[in-house]
Amino acid sequence: MKRLRQVALEFVLPAVLVAVWWFASSGSTSLYFPPLRDILRAFADTWLAGGDLHVLGMTLSTFAVGYGIAIVLGITAGVLLAANRVIADFLAPLLEFLRALPAIALVPAFISALGIDQRMRLSVVVFASVWPVLLNTIDGVRGVDTVVRDSAQVFRVPRLQRLLYVTLPGASPQIFAGVRVGLALSLIAVIVTEMVVSAEGVGAFARAAQYSFDLLAMWTAILLMGLVGYILNKLFEVLEKRILRWHLQMRAVAT
Repeated sequence: MKRLRQVALEFVLPAVLVAVWWFASSGSTSLYFPPLRDILRAFADTWLAGGDLHVLGMTLSTFAVGYGIAIVLGITAGVLLAANRVIADFLAPLLEFLRALPAIALVPAFISALGIDQRMRLSVVVFASVWPVLLNTIDGVRGVDTVVRDSAQVFRVPRLQRLLYVTLPGASPQIFAGVRVGLALSLIAVIVTEMVVSAEGVGAFARAAQYSFDLLAMWTAILLMGLVGYILNKLFEVLEKRILRWHLQMRAVAT
């Protein structure tokens, strides 16, 4: 019952906002802000009945590959840097400088260096999302309970097993926090790069619709991007709760 109430509460605000949008736009004659009923009708015709979902597949494939590379690279580099404080402190100014650079602002530099192919888009996605994973991994590994680490070392647990069964599980809550931030940044980077240079994907579809003044199609693309982001976030929540079930149970006991 409690779970059902939480789910119901989660959908109250979206339902209210959709209702407000529906009624506020019902009499709209603006070319730029069409009625929501027309947008939903065009959405069904374009993405559900029109067979244009392959456009979304291109966006999701770029997102999945770039996001996956960022996770692997961020966790690996984070573990290595956390294990060597001297090198981490030496690289800290550079890492903070790169982290502060907006990936979107670097798109022209990536285009100049890599062209406008898939490799460039993947590079932007990786650059955008690797930093929260990397920095959270460093902080998470350093924050593992020293008693647990020292106990594993005293009992001569092999280094690889210490990493897999002590360090990474102990740091996993903070790592997941970084991975979750990286998810949103990856999706944003994919859409923006498609809008700027690509002829494929949802971002390119929205740009083409805008340029041709097919504003209903543009709004359907915006709506689709929002739905995809929401669904990806909910799927990540399910995965996070399943993997970090032990952590959530410990927190519940502590409170």
